[in-house]
Amino acid sequence: MAGPTFFGPVRLYTGQVINAEATHQALPVIRRGRAVLYSAAVGIRALMLISVVVLLGAPIGIALSGPVRGTNTAAGLITAGLALLGVGLPLISVVLARADWSGATALLDRSAGGPPGIRLREPRTLIRPLAYTVMMLTIGGAIAVFAALVVLVSLVALISPLLTALGDREPIVIGLFTVSTVPQSVLASVIGAAVLTGLVVISPAFSRAHALVVLQMLTRPEQRLQRDLTVTAQSRARLVRAFDIERRRIERDLHDGVQPQLLSVSMTLGLALAAMPDDAPGRSDVARAQDQAKQTLGALRSFVRNIHPQVLTDHGLGAAIRELADTLILPIAVEDRLTGRLPTEIETNLYFCVTELLSNVVKHSNAGQAQVQLQRPAPGLVEVRVRDDGGGGAGAAHWDNGGLNGISDRIAALDGDLEIDSPLGGPTAITIAIPIPAVGKGYPND
Repeated sequence: MAGPTFFGPVRLYTGQVINAEATHQALPVIRRGRAVLYSAAVGIRALMLISVVVLLGAPIGIALSGPVRGTNTAAGLITAGLALLGVGLPLISVVLARADWSGATALLDRSAGGPPGIRLREPRTLIRPLAYTVMMLTIGGAIAVFAALVVLVSLVALISPLLTALGDREPIVIGLFTVSTVPQSVLASVIGAAVLTGLVVISPAFSRAHALVVLQMLTRPEQRLQRDLTVTAQSRARLVRAFDIERRRIERDLHDGVQPQLLSVSMTLGLALAAMPDDAPGRSDVARAQDQAKQTLGALRSFVRNIHPQVLTDHGLGAAIRELADTLILPIAVEDRLTGRLPTEIETNLYFCVTELLSNVVKHSNAGQAQVQLQRPAPGLVEVRVRDDGGGGAGAAHWDNGGLNGISDRIAALDGDLEIDSPLGGPTAITIAIPIPAVGKGYPND
């Protein structure tokens, strides 16, 4: 005989993982004022980066420029410059990456999984920041220098009428153009204002593009994976919550709509039966129709009660499971060690998980008795354990859309764990552990 088989602790996830980057995420609208400030900050950081790198590499420039005498002196300067760059660039890349990361996440109003984990003692964590720094030194630096020149020239052109009016009639050189008369200065001012306006107009697109590049270059693969898992867990939780809301809506519709109608039919048949003589033709058919209406009404009440039992809403999980145990043919002991009520979503999902587990015990385990334990083994954690003395082997085979799959989906949506201890020959113990959210972080609709 095969030895005992232990399944757990396991966390079963079903469905297809959704890639957060492949999912369309609506980007926030960026106001022009905010975009201008962001773009200016990026440009200033790029210019400061160029300046610092030039200073760090100054010894190399001095050694290669020619005035240094002696090979040893030139070699020493080059060595010093390389050492400064080797030490300074990682430090600069760390500062630049964190600054631009904070700005990008704030601009897009979202978190990309936390700041980049950069540790100087782990060189592999410096690869992305260094690559981003090189990009900012080259492409970013060229754009920053060009933008700074355009802004400076546009500002000079904008105030050129004032400079022409207050000047001593000497021509004003604006880039490649010379302004010497008032009409020329007015035209230059209009062009400068148009250029500055154009820069303001395109600033939201530029700032958004830069922020996306920052997140793309500095986000680690494990951060993307964590974000994907978070999105998947949230989506699964929304689906389970929507299913329970729809279940309650159906229960209300049946309770408030169909059930009163069936009751009215039963009462009408009863009144008709009372008004008919004992020997009236068709009396037996009316009596049979009344009995069928009563049976249907009883079945409907049982069905509605199983959809969402009222005792669960009124008295909590322990009372609902005791009522469920009383309806089963198997002796079931319920040990309720819970104090106080649980969040509504946790109570509802645990109830239906226990319902499915007890149904499996009755149908498949050949058990003589079962036990349900409800407890809080630690603060912020609720645990439900279902035991039986049946033949074991629960979970030994995988069945698509089976009961355990449905239970695992519910538990995973609440970030819980499912542990199955069911060796062949029994006994079986299935444990469900679900964290309870802290105050202020509860589930919606509690």
